Amino acid sequence: MFVRKIRCNKGMTEVGRYGISRIYVHEDNMASCYTAGGNIFTVKVKKILNDDKVVSNSRNYHKNLY
Repeated sequence: MFVRKIRCNKGMTEVGRYGISRIYVHEDNMASCYTAGGNIFTVKVKKILNDDKVVSNSRNYHKNLY
């Protein structure tokens, strides 16, 4: 499922910050984080903080960065 904000071993990860465009959480408490540049990295999820299932528009990802 797609989520907006998670807490992982590296701290809090949020869509729209530091180039993160999407976060997909798998059922085994692992999350795939997709960056605006096309890279994908995997982190272990401690807690899902915001589960409103809002995914930033990948076509206009540069407008969602702050």
